[in-house]
Amino acid sequence: MAGFLLICISPPSTEMRTAFPLLRLPYLVLMPVLEQMEITERVSLSILSKRVRIYVKLLKMTCEHINVILKDDRIEMKVFFENGEELRVLQYIDETQRSNFIYRHEHEMVFSWCPGSRLPVDYAVSIMDVTHCKSINQFIIAEIFEHDCIPIVTKLPKIDEVVVEHIWHPKFLTYEALRHKERILLRVLKTVLPVSSAVQVNYPFQILQNLNYLREIFKEIFDAVSLKNYWGRTMPNCDMRFSLNDLRMTNVKSIEFLNPAFEVEDLNGYFKLWMKKKCNDRLEYLEVRSLNTSMDLLLKGLNAVPVPIETKREFRFLGNVKQFSFEETTAEFDITRADGRQATIRIGTWNGLFLRLARIY
Repeated sequence: MAGFLLICISPPSTEMRTAFPLLRLPYLVLMPVLEQMEITERVSLSILSKRVRIYVKLLKMTCEHINVILKDDRIEMKVFFENGEELRVLQYIDETQRSNFIYRHEHEMVFSWCPGSRLPVDYAVSIMDVTHCKSINQFIIAEIFEHDCIPIVTKLPKIDEVVVEHIWHPKFLTYEALRHKERILLRVLKTVLPVSSAVQVNYPFQILQNLNYLREIFKEIFDAVSLKNYWGRTMPNCDMRFSLNDLRMTNVKSIEFLNPAFEVEDLNGYFKLWMKKKCNDRLEYLEVRSLNTSMDLLLKGLNAVPVPIETKREFRFLGNVKQFSFEETTAEFDITRADGRQATIRIGTWNGLFLRLARIY
């Protein structure tokens, strides 16, 4: 019953159990009782009703951050508290079971979800509320569900970063099976990215047309976008390249392309546009790779000034001043924009041309 806690007051037999009206206790008695409970017990109580949540929230349980993971047949929520404790909430998708809690061990909560029951996102919002957490630190897609998982992730609150892990399929999948899985993945991304600040895609897409969705991501106003392994084993000769126009249309502060993705002529053209303030003015950091290592083509018309590699420089990256140091750096050049703002091009040799462009403030 909402607002009631079952307490075993004698040997655990059905006849000797009684419902204790916990919320009828005076406030000065109720709060010490709640304070003596374990974290798992407090959180369990808080999802019973809004009234219980108000009292539990007064305990001022604060967490450092919360991660949410989609994996196999479950959604996993990890709550990291400031005192070093960790709470794991496992929410399984099982159409044959009703939604109920099964306690495994200390600081772990497990229950199942089926269509028609309360959505897991509702539990997530309740837990975030009582732990005074304003956003999910990372939403990690570790596996693509066979089920329709959109009801699970819809209406998630603010997310700091969405991470699509490098998912390897344990067995050979037909083209239709791959298409089905990637369709689900894209639906999940389109659901969670509107409330996200950053996205990291490490998934090797197998269906070529799905790569076009990545181009749309660059046009959104994210803090950071990182792409790696974005074409898969079934397309070893795929000539997937991004263009100068793709870069020009970006609105992202930090961009990383960790596969060879650009022709060196396009990179040169983008740097020229940046110098004329005719492209993304929000850009603070750009990392790209190219198979063409021609320095003459890269620096043509940029009036780039060489900088000694050993020079220690400070750069601003997403609001924080950071010192970048890369062992593979082989050359550095400063370029200057029309308004006097400078940026440094750092060059290395990792599978071709390896560039980092960072603003100097």
